[in-house]
Amino acid sequence: MTRPSRGHVRSAFTLVEILVVIALIGVLAGILLVAVGGATTAAKTVRTKATMESLSAAIDSFVLEHGAMPGVVPVAALQPSGSAGSWMTSTQNILLHLMGGARVSPMNDGVPLNAAMEAEYNRFKNAAMGEDGVAPLSFTLNDAAHDITYQVVVRTPRIGEGPWINGSDYAPYLSPKESELIEQWTWGYGDQSSNSDLPDGPDNQAVTAGFTALPDLVDAWGQPIIVLKRERDSGPVLVPTSNLDDLPQFRINGIDRYLGATTLGKMQSRQRCRLAENARGSRIGEGSGELEREYWLYLLLSHPAMRWDWSNGDCEGTGRAGYVMISPGPDGTFLARYDGPRDDTTGVPIPADDFPGNSTDHDDHSRLKDFDDVVMYGGS
Repeated sequence: MTRPSRGHVRSAFTLVEILVVIALIGVLAGILLVAVGGATTAAKTVRTKATMESLSAAIDSFVLEHGAMPGVVPVAALQPSGSAGSWMTSTQNILLHLMGGARVSPMNDGVPLNAAMEAEYNRFKNAAMGEDGVAPLSFTLNDAAHDITYQVVVRTPRIGEGPWINGSDYAPYLSPKESELIEQWTWGYGDQSSNSDLPDGPDNQAVTAGFTALPDLVDAWGQPIIVLKRERDSGPVLVPTSNLDDLPQFRINGIDRYLGATTLGKMQSRQRCRLAENARGSRIGEGSGELEREYWLYLLLSHPAMRWDWSNGDCEGTGRAGYVMISPGPDGTFLARYDGPRDDTTGVPIPADDFPGNSTDHDDHSRLKDFDDVVMYGGS
């Protein structure tokens, strides 16, 4: 038997070689993760746009058939800010008219304004337990400007069967995928104690009453999509909350169940603003500084060719479209304060108080392109 020659024995890897290989693997893994993360974000953006396009097609079809934008109650009847009585958001108001499951009876001083709607409201409500085995959700919404109270009843098992409009049943205009609907999307919504650093809401528990029984249309990240619709073609684009009796093209009623949440949707992202936390929350969130919300909403809702005018306290200009749909995008926060346009010198996001009168860029609609939100317009 012969022994192997020592000259043919392969020496082991040195420590330096092993470390170099590990470093190379780490670099390649980092590049791969960035590429995969970017591809995932791009894919979710495409899915979100597809959801919005389906909603847009449903709204357009409804308008073509009925000559009006969907909404089981007028926008003015929705709460102008977050509270336990909000019950229904601006998006849910539209979804219920497109998908069905609700009946409404308008009242004035306790007297029904439409006998047929009152009869159908009572029939639908009284039949819930016998037909569904589930108690209906009923609540009232007030349009104080017109002295009208809307009785609303929703049977959640019936959402998706199609709406009842002017005495006739219609097929649903929108049939979302199961992944595009979510319930009980907000946590920790409530009044902040002045002596507490905890998130808003009792014990940071999920809100389970009233409005959360209604499903929300969500983006690919599991965050709710805000829908705002234009009510008229003239007048200010929107008005500050101090002038809510004016008649703007867009009302912002019914959005603060989203924008007042301390954690929202599957991503549990913070929306509510606190003035002492300049980089937290949404630039259009509840609790934002004076004119902060109005400024960014104005940029979202107005035509880019129009100019800002606060001479009479309103946001003058021309509305961009019949409706706008807004997803908070990959970061889960609507127009996040830590996102968007940045100072050219420092690279720091522009501060929360950078509004008209404080900035030479106050009419610059291009500021919106620096956010990761997904925005889509529709209607005329």
